[in-house]
Amino acid sequence: MSGRSEMLNLLSTRQKCFTLPGRFYNDSEFYALDLEGIFYRRWIFAGLECEIASPGEYVTLDIGRSSIVVLRDDAGALRAFFNTCRHRGSRICLAAKGRARKLTCPYHQWTYDLDGSLFYAGRMHEEFDPKSISLKPVHVETVEGLIYVCTAEQPPSFAPYRDALRPYLLPYDIKAVKLAHSTDLVENANWKLVVENSRECYHCPSRHPELVKTLFLDYSSPTLESNPGVVEFWEKCRKAGFPSGVEDGEDFGMSRLRLTEGAVSITVDGKPAVARRLGGAPEWSIGTWRWEHFPSMFAHVFADYVFIFRLLPIGPEQTLVTAKWLVHRDAEEGRDYDLDNLLKVWTLTNAQDLDLVETNQKGVNSVGYEPGPYSRHSERSVIKFTEWYCSTMLDHLGGGAMRASELVA
Repeated sequence: MSGRSEMLNLLSTRQKCFTLPGRFYNDSEFYALDLEGIFYRRWIFAGLECEIASPGEYVTLDIGRSSIVVLRDDAGALRAFFNTCRHRGSRICLAAKGRARKLTCPYHQWTYDLDGSLFYAGRMHEEFDPKSISLKPVHVETVEGLIYVCTAEQPPSFAPYRDALRPYLLPYDIKAVKLAHSTDLVENANWKLVVENSRECYHCPSRHPELVKTLFLDYSSPTLESNPGVVEFWEKCRKAGFPSGVEDGEDFGMSRLRLTEGAVSITVDGKPAVARRLGGAPEWSIGTWRWEHFPSMFAHVFADYVFIFRLLPIGPEQTLVTAKWLVHRDAEEGRDYDLDNLLKVWTLTNAQDLDLVETNQKGVNSVGYEPGPYSRHSERSVIKFTEWYCSTMLDHLGGGAMRASELVA
């Protein structure tokens, strides 16, 4: 039986609200199908507009085997292309980020304008028409300074996600930020295990002591909407101009979460990490606006900074995690913030999670592993992700998508 047929069979027969069979976490054929059905067809977080603010600035990212370059062209417009020369296929931009007046392939010096058109190809035959060749474009969308790309010929609509997220980000003026720090971490675990770990705090009290000093964990109500204390907090934030509540879409979820008593930010002591606050944020705690977008990222926006977590699969049992910290563009390191203090809690949390997911990977690789039940109280977001994944892959493989009402039992 082929990997495609085997995956379709396992998806069609798996028990809902249970973890996936082992092959989903370590099989090379299943990994290739994940790239084909998820990462090559969905919107992927690529970076930030502030990272490519001027013409010629670019960032690159690898989506599976495909390198993508996202840049600002001479007119100031955002563009994205496959980072592949149209001559013999060499990668063009080799750095993670940079600035160039034109894009020149390092192999034979074919050169492209920032709009993707071929500018120069030396020593070609007379019949060669450079106007007939240009870099292959990739779809690009933005929401409040965040950039997403999709390599599919016909991508899914970006509008539901953009329209849901934008009103909640507007009061923070996220477009007026700068990148304070970015770091990469390779985790030896399947990308789905990394997502699952990030979508629950079942493990937080025992494994993230620094995080839970400030992130309030309330298990008194099954949902945020049913907690009177949360509803009262939301109303207070709304009156201050910061929309609050819960938004739940097909491939995203978002909500405003409280912090512990006296904390106004996720830092070691709960005090602001950055003196220059974002947008019109008040001095008192408005908690965090937290959201996730499948399959590639989640983020937290506090009154003083933004933390973004992105994951990209680089093998059946390996994932690249990129963390980004954003601050007000006028904030100065050493005056308005101490970088070590800004980074500390999330750096520790990422290191702790690396240990957790790598241990998890070793466990699911065992011949003794079999799918186990998720907590329908503490792992609802994990259930949503897993059922979204199964539904998306079933649809891709021709097995028919599950009904939305079935996603969370």
